[in-house]
Amino acid sequence: MALQDWADGVLGSTPLTAARLNERDALLSAALLQLAADPSQLITGAIVLDPGGAPISASVVWPDGVTGVYSGTGSTAFDGAVDAYTVTRTGTPVKTFTQPSVTRDSRGNVTNRPAMTIS
Repeated sequence: MALQDWADGVLGSTPLTAARLNERDALLSAALLQLAADPSQLITGAIVLDPGGAPISASVVWPDGVTGVYSGTGSTAFDGAVDAYTVTRTGTPVKTFTQPSVTRDSRGNVTNRPAMTIS
Protein backbone atom coordinates (compact mmCIF):
# COMPACT_ATOMS: atom_id res chain seq x y z
CA MET A 1 0.00 0.00 0.00
CA ALA A 2 1.93 3.03 -1.24
CA LEU A 3 1.22 6.41 0.25
CA GLN A 4 1.98 7.89 -3.14
CA ASP A 5 3.08 6.65 -6.53
CA TRP A 6 6.56 8.09 -6.92
CA ALA A 7 8.46 8.71 -10.13
CA ASP A 8 12.23 8.84 -10.63
CA GLY A 9 13.77 12.30 -10.28
CA VAL A 10 16.26 14.47 -8.43
CA LEU A 11 15.78 16.35 -5.17
CA GLY A 12 18.63 18.82 -4.84
CA SER A 13 21.67 16.75 -5.74
CA THR A 14 20.19 13.48 -4.43
CA PRO A 15 18.90 11.08 -7.08
CA LEU A 16 15.53 9.68 -6.07
CA THR A 17 14.13 6.51 -7.54
CA ALA A 18 10.53 5.44 -7.47
CA ALA A 19 11.60 2.08 -6.02
CA ARG A 20 13.38 3.72 -3.07
CA LEU A 21 10.48 6.04 -2.29
CA ASN A 22 7.84 3.34 -2.67
CA GLU A 23 9.87 1.09 -0.34
CA ARG A 24 9.91 3.92 2.21
CA ASP A 25 6.14 4.25 1.88
CA ALA A 26 5.66 0.51 2.40
CA LEU A 27 7.83 0.58 5.54
CA LEU A 28 5.93 3.59 6.88
CA SER A 29 2.58 1.89 6.25
CA ALA A 30 3.78 -1.23 8.08
CA ALA A 31 4.93 0.87 11.05
CA LEU A 32 1.61 2.72 11.23
CA LEU A 33 -0.30 -0.56 11.11
CA GLN A 34 1.84 -1.94 13.93
CA LEU A 35 1.08 1.11 16.08
CA ALA A 36 -2.64 0.88 15.29
CA ALA A 37 -2.60 -2.76 16.43
CA ASP A 38 -1.94 -1.47 19.97
CA PRO A 39 -3.73 1.89 20.25
CA SER A 40 -2.67 2.25 23.90
CA GLN A 41 0.67 3.46 22.47
CA LEU A 42 -1.13 6.36 20.78
CA ILE A 43 -3.86 7.40 23.23
CA THR A 44 -3.37 10.70 24.99
CA GLY A 45 -5.57 12.71 27.34
CA ALA A 46 -8.96 11.72 28.68
CA ILE A 47 -10.33 8.26 27.93
CA VAL A 48 -14.08 7.62 27.85
CA LEU A 49 -15.07 4.26 29.33
CA ASP A 50 -18.31 2.35 28.78
CA PRO A 51 -20.32 1.16 31.83
CA GLY A 52 -18.26 -2.05 31.91
CA GLY A 53 -14.96 -0.14 31.98
CA ALA A 54 -13.87 -0.69 28.37
CA PRO A 55 -12.16 2.27 26.66
CA ILE A 56 -14.50 3.43 23.91
CA SER A 57 -13.24 6.89 22.94
CA ALA A 58 -10.01 8.88 23.14
CA SER A 59 -7.75 11.22 21.23
CA VAL A 60 -4.57 9.82 19.74
CA VAL A 61 -1.27 11.36 18.72
CA TRP A 62 0.96 9.51 16.27
CA PRO A 63 4.76 9.67 16.79
CA ASP A 64 5.12 12.36 14.13
CA GLY A 65 2.59 14.61 15.92
CA VAL A 66 -0.35 13.87 13.63
CA THR A 67 -3.59 13.54 15.60
CA GLY A 68 -6.53 11.20 15.32
CA VAL A 69 -9.30 9.48 17.24
CA TYR A 70 -9.68 6.04 18.83
CA SER A 71 -13.18 4.56 18.96
CA GLY A 72 -13.80 1.17 20.55
CA THR A 73 -16.71 -1.21 21.00
CA GLY A 74 -16.82 -2.74 24.44
CA SER A 75 -17.60 -6.42 24.86
CA THR A 76 -21.15 -7.16 25.96
CA ALA A 77 -20.00 -10.35 27.71
CA PHE A 78 -16.70 -9.33 29.33
CA ASP A 79 -16.45 -6.07 31.25
CA GLY A 80 -13.46 -3.96 30.35
CA ALA A 81 -12.70 -5.84 27.13
CA VAL A 82 -12.80 -4.24 23.68
CA ASP A 83 -14.09 -6.39 20.84
CA ALA A 84 -13.52 -4.00 17.90
CA TYR A 85 -12.06 -0.55 17.32
CA THR A 86 -10.93 2.05 14.82
CA VAL A 87 -7.99 4.44 14.98
CA THR A 88 -7.82 7.38 12.60
CA ARG A 89 -4.89 9.40 11.37
CA THR A 90 -5.75 12.90 10.15
CA GLY A 91 -2.50 13.57 8.25
CA THR A 92 -2.16 13.40 4.50
CA PRO A 93 -3.53 11.08 3.44
CA VAL A 94 -6.22 10.47 6.06
CA LYS A 95 -6.22 6.82 7.15
CA THR A 96 -8.57 4.71 9.23
CA PHE A 97 -7.27 1.50 10.80
CA THR A 98 -10.08 -0.90 11.74
CA GLN A 99 -9.85 -3.96 13.94
CA PRO A 100 -12.98 -6.00 13.16
CA SER A 101 -14.74 -7.70 16.04
CA VAL A 102 -12.80 -10.50 17.70
CA THR A 103 -14.18 -13.85 18.81
CA ARG A 104 -13.81 -14.84 22.48
CA ASP A 105 -14.05 -18.13 24.32
CA SER A 106 -16.12 -18.68 27.47
CA ARG A 107 -13.34 -17.16 29.62
CA GLY A 108 -12.99 -14.05 27.47
CA ASN A 109 -9.77 -15.04 25.74
CA VAL A 110 -9.51 -13.95 22.12
CA THR A 111 -9.70 -17.05 19.92
CA ASN A 112 -9.95 -15.31 16.55
CA ARG A 113 -8.61 -11.87 15.63
CA PRO A 114 -9.47 -10.87 12.05
CA ALA A 115 -6.83 -8.92 10.15
CA MET A 116 -6.94 -5.15 10.50
CA THR A 117 -8.07 -3.16 7.52
CA ILE A 118 -6.84 0.23 6.33
CA SER A 119 -8.99 2.67 4.44
